Amino acid sequence: MLRSVEQQLEEANKLIFVKRYADADQVLAHLVASEDGRDEALVHFRRIELATMLKSLDKLRQHYAQLLQRTANLALVETCIVLIQQQGDMLAPSEAAAQFQELIRTHGASAAAYYGIGYAMEQLGSYERAIFNYQQALNIDPNWVVAYFGLSQVHYQLGDDKRGDHFFYLFERAAPYNVYGNFETHRQLCQDFLQRERYLDAEVAIQTLSTWWIENKGNCPLEIQVYELFATARISESQGDRVQAADRRQRAHALADSALVDEKVAEHVLYFIAKVLEDFDSLSRACVFYEKILRRKNASSQVIQKIGSQFLALGEFEIAKELFTAAYQVHPEHSDVRFCLLVSHLKLAGVNVEEYLIGRERLRQLISGNGDKVELLALLHSLIAKFAGDADVQGHIADVYLKLGNIERAGKHFDKMYQIDHLNRSTALKYANFVLHYREADQANGILDRISADATLPSDDRAEIYWLKASFFARKKDFAESQNILRKVLKMDPWNVSYLVQEIINLMNLATLDAEQKKIDPVLTAITSGDDSPLSWQEFDQKTDRIEDQHAYELAYARRKLRYLYANGSDDTLQDLVRSACRQDAAMATYEFIKLLNTNFDSYSICWALGTLYKELWQLETAGVWFEQMLMYSSIPSGAKARAYLELADCYIWQNRSFDKAVEYAKLALDLAEGQDGRSNRTLAHAYLKIGQIRHAKQVLDQMDADSDPETRYLQGLLHYRNGARDHANRIWKPLLTMRSESLRFHNIKQDILRYYFEGAPYLKVN
Repeated sequence: MLRSVEQQLEEANKLIFVKRYADADQVLAHLVASEDGRDEALVHFRRIELATMLKSLDKLRQHYAQLLQRTANLALVETCIVLIQQQGDMLAPSEAAAQFQELIRTHGASAAAYYGIGYAMEQLGSYERAIFNYQQALNIDPNWVVAYFGLSQVHYQLGDDKRGDHFFYLFERAAPYNVYGNFETHRQLCQDFLQRERYLDAEVAIQTLSTWWIENKGNCPLEIQVYELFATARISESQGDRVQAADRRQRAHALADSALVDEKVAEHVLYFIAKVLEDFDSLSRACVFYEKILRRKNASSQVIQKIGSQFLALGEFEIAKELFTAAYQVHPEHSDVRFCLLVSHLKLAGVNVEEYLIGRERLRQLISGNGDKVELLALLHSLIAKFAGDADVQGHIADVYLKLGNIERAGKHFDKMYQIDHLNRSTALKYANFVLHYREADQANGILDRISADATLPSDDRAEIYWLKASFFARKKDFAESQNILRKVLKMDPWNVSYLVQEIINLMNLATLDAEQKKIDPVLTAITSGDDSPLSWQEFDQKTDRIEDQHAYELAYARRKLRYLYANGSDDTLQDLVRSACRQDAAMATYEFIKLLNTNFDSYSICWALGTLYKELWQLETAGVWFEQMLMYSSIPSGAKARAYLELADCYIWQNRSFDKAVEYAKLALDLAEGQDGRSNRTLAHAYLKIGQIRHAKQVLDQMDADSDPETRYLQGLLHYRNGARDHANRIWKPLLTMRSESLRFHNIKQDILRYYFEGAPYLKVN
């Protein structure tokens, strides 16, 4: 198709778009009569579509019938006649398809004929055949764009909306003035007619957009209404009707203001209205909407970046600074807000932004990679010399001076950092930490009081707030309040050395202990002061034992946790820790030990600890899972493997299942153990009793002293009870009835004894 023909066809489509059907008909009639346009099937088809709108298809059919006598392009004229009959429902779909097929046989393939067949198949519901014929039309003539529309409708009918949208997009892009509803099409056409001083057409071009929304969606979006009013106000003004222009502009402002105060209005709507105001009204008015967007709690990064890049690219640095200063008041942590604000400040200060940001990136690399300290300090001074208003850089140089021991100089940079960025939570916490340790504790607490540690905060920030609060109360000697707060942060990170040291100090001051035991250990002093010299733990361990003897179990548990962290995974230290955990709070300890999985401490020993803790809670099935997990470690030594088999055997016994396996595992534990162990023998004897091998059980128990262990006494009594000597069994058990139950295990043993002692329940029935 020649460019001149395309332009005239486009002009006709524009006229159709604004419902100037008669004028469009004249353009198309002139075009098909011209030498360049008479053989363009797409132009003829558009004329047929227009005749449908004008309800003049019958007249047009007669016109083409007359052409049959004098045309040189008989195939095109005959095809147009069938298309007219098809579009006017003058032919049944099957008859139309047959006539198009006959035309193809007579004159050869054409895009119009295949399109007609595709449309007929679509009417008949034969969608796959419709798709084939529409594709054939496009294969013959890629410019036969109406086939894209046909393909979109067929795919929608088949429920394939994705493919339908794809083909509709192709149609809309190729023939924008053939469909309503696309904002850009309406906007561009309105501007086109306005420039040509065709004011009525310009109004129709934009007003048909809201009409389409109402007819197809039921209502017109607020932002479209605002645009239409501003656009028609400009048209009225161009016509010289200032009264109507003022009225339309006033209504547009009222609608825009309603969006400004309605918190439910979507972000993209506000952004659209801001762009409209920028185009039609004033930048200052648009900035009110930009600020509203930026101050919203749920402002998206994408829109923040668009606003920032827009003003920075335009060189409106002062406006950008004002907008993002307002945004910073609401979003002091938002990285995009902070970046745009920083760039606007850099631009206003005349700093080379690219060079500065490269330096900042190098700074990040040096800090994260623990780079050269001399280069780091030189780079920090260089950045501050260029621009002293970067809070992050001020904070980094303060950290460097703090490590160098120059507290005064560090303090000046911390002060500057906080002055610039006091609303930012991380900055405030960093400053509070410095003030707490090197200045007035009350001043630090005042900063912390302005930060809410609610659940919406990132866990790291909440932990830092709790930690600083706990440190504050410890400095004020209010160890009870410090410990209350510290428990919150310990739930989040139960193995943090700093938290544990403070917990130990708090509990030592709160516990009822001898004066000697309340003295702070040299180890704790060395850790808190950052002393890198080797730590001496012997005195610390001895003191922990004495504290445990005085029943300060919470303190002993905290001390053993700290000791374990410095013991390089020592099994003895872990066993002491687990024993303390069972005395203190086994349920809490399970949560804490699970935190050690997938860390440097993860090993078969942690599985043993978890199994032991769950066993203490009498959750035997869960305990067994952890002991089985322990055996899956390829590096497990024989001693640890023996413990795992022994614990599994014991779990099976108390769950009253897999007794044969319990015997097998108990024997394995004895074989793998380096020496005879009373507990291993006791477990084996219990397993023998469960499977009824009384002689074997007696042989094992005869080697054991009942007075050495309550559970051995329980089993010896059980042996006699199993043999029918109830009185003898009761005499053995009687001392156990008055013993205090300090574990769920012993509680269950006593429950068994009570059933036998008082009720005389049959052994086999109970088991």
